[in-house]
Amino acid sequence: MKTLTHVNTCTIVRKFPDWAKVDRVINGVEIYNMNIFDNIMSFNQDNLDGDAIDYFGTKITYGELPALREAYAKGLKLAGVKEGDVVTLCLPVSVENLMLLFACNLIKAISNNVNFLFLKDDFPLYTQDKGSEIIVTLDAFLPYFIEHLSNSSIKKVILMSLDDFLPPEKKGMFLDTSEMPEKMQEVFNIGQIRECLTNLDKIKGVEFIRLEDLRIAGEESDIELDLGPTDLDRDISYFYTSGTTNKPKCVVYKEYSLNAYVEMHAGLDTQNYVGERNFQCIPMTHMTGERVCAIMPLARGGTLVPRPIYNKYTFAKDLSETNCNCVVATASFYLTSVRQGIVSPTALEMLTRPASGGEAVNVNSVRKIDKWLRDNGCSVRFSLGGGASEEGGVTLVTYFMDEETKTNETGKPLEPFVQVKLVDDDGNIVDEGEVLANLHASSPASADRYLNNPEATAERWYYDENGMKWGVTGDIAVRHADGSYTIMGRASDSYVDENGKRVYLFMIESTLDENDPINEWEISAFKNECDGYDVVGQIILDPDEAEPTAELVEYICRKYRLDAVKFYKEFEIGEITAKRDYILLTHDYKGYIAPLGNGHLMLVDYSENGSTIRIKTGSKFVIPINEKYSKEEK
Repeated sequence: MKTLTHVNTCTIVRKFPDWAKVDRVINGVEIYNMNIFDNIMSFNQDNLDGDAIDYFGTKITYGELPALREAYAKGLKLAGVKEGDVVTLCLPVSVENLMLLFACNLIKAISNNVNFLFLKDDFPLYTQDKGSEIIVTLDAFLPYFIEHLSNSSIKKVILMSLDDFLPPEKKGMFLDTSEMPEKMQEVFNIGQIRECLTNLDKIKGVEFIRLEDLRIAGEESDIELDLGPTDLDRDISYFYTSGTTNKPKCVVYKEYSLNAYVEMHAGLDTQNYVGERNFQCIPMTHMTGERVCAIMPLARGGTLVPRPIYNKYTFAKDLSETNCNCVVATASFYLTSVRQGIVSPTALEMLTRPASGGEAVNVNSVRKIDKWLRDNGCSVRFSLGGGASEEGGVTLVTYFMDEETKTNETGKPLEPFVQVKLVDDDGNIVDEGEVLANLHASSPASADRYLNNPEATAERWYYDENGMKWGVTGDIAVRHADGSYTIMGRASDSYVDENGKRVYLFMIESTLDENDPINEWEISAFKNECDGYDVVGQIILDPDEAEPTAELVEYICRKYRLDAVKFYKEFEIGEITAKRDYILLTHDYKGYIAPLGNGHLMLVDYSENGSTIRIKTGSKFVIPINEKYSKEEK
């Protein structure tokens, strides 16, 4: 069968299994009694020869996906996994991660999607407390939590290697860690990995299995699998909030939610085409990585191009070399690439959807990203999406925004399927335009609950008088005259001043003048010795336009009404979220500079409890540019 090309995905004629039928309707969305894999394949029955995955040259077609999924599913059953079991997946972006999500789903197990740093720091919470007795993980991640295994609930550890699906000529390519970020070099320390693997026999009570062996055993097995209708009300996956405001919470999704996410987009003209190549770099430990970057491209007949090393320093080069059409990456990847400059005038000419989400990006940064894209041959603009993970990641989208004027706007809801409303702090509806208010959303793709946390669940979701489920997103937004919304920032990104008025720090961030020599910044508020708050700027300067001087400090503080500033070479990226590490920034108390006039400055150190140290400097004081954050604050 010939692969489809240049087919707009909104025109795909779906072909369903004989037993498929509409099980329910939520917010107007018809949801079928299929699991997510069957749902994806209903879009691809005329695209079976099309590439679903391209892993460094190893290509897997849509026609080959069912057998691969079933091999992993049978292998898991051979390993003792039963319906309702919780399988902890601690994996990088890879063929295996995607297929194991499908395999767990097929055998009606629950996938528990965990970052390896969660396991390193709090192993029982993410395994024993979730009832998990089996982990599937990358061999390089194992050293970070192996010491916890002996006294844990884990009985089986299944290990994958990044080499397993590589073409023969590329086996061992990850032995060279020279281009990896420093933290990734630590993770992929070959000596550390080998030492760990050679001492597995010392771990008593735990069986270790190679994932490749499990897959082969599954291929050879005649175990029967249930390939028919599924129960849409069963729990299928656990994901975790990023923990940027508190300890991460376990978010539970049911089968209908994932199907609803696909059905909401079916037939929508998003200007996507069958056969598009999708650069896949956001880990599937995040809801965005699973749904936006993996599930949805497959439901559009696209090709996933997995890149397991989350590396912002090689992002532009990797994107160019893979000839990808679509990418979703954090804003920090784009901004790092902007500072690195032009790859070539045609490097990104294939790129038709350069997208980001989950981080606010100021207008100045968007314009720099747009220019960088143009200079590298991309003819479309940077696309910024928004929406709460707990609402299925589809609260607001960018498909219908005016491409000529778009900066930080996040779009219109996918009406009538997603509905949003603005409410004030007392719960009253806000109808006026351009008014800051709390964003609530109703989505058929929303999560079911927070696991074993009824208090947090009750704070996050509620039902209105019509029985419609609403989520309190925690975002502050405004509505525009054309019906679109801008998510301005998080409600928690604020403080209450001495007059009892709430001050939103993101409002200061949004006023950044594009003519000022600031590449990136963050605004924080720290308690001071007067029982009030100092508002400070955490700033990355454009090195081609300015260096830190007393005059610049005074100019920035006066113009933006800041009490002090601190300059950085770059911002730390969170190990778990891969976004700017807001927790570190909001606790980076030392080394601030305040203006005093006449070339004099004040050094300011803050603290958690409000005690503050202020030291006057001389006129010849050299203002430092910090590498990242104060070491003692880490």
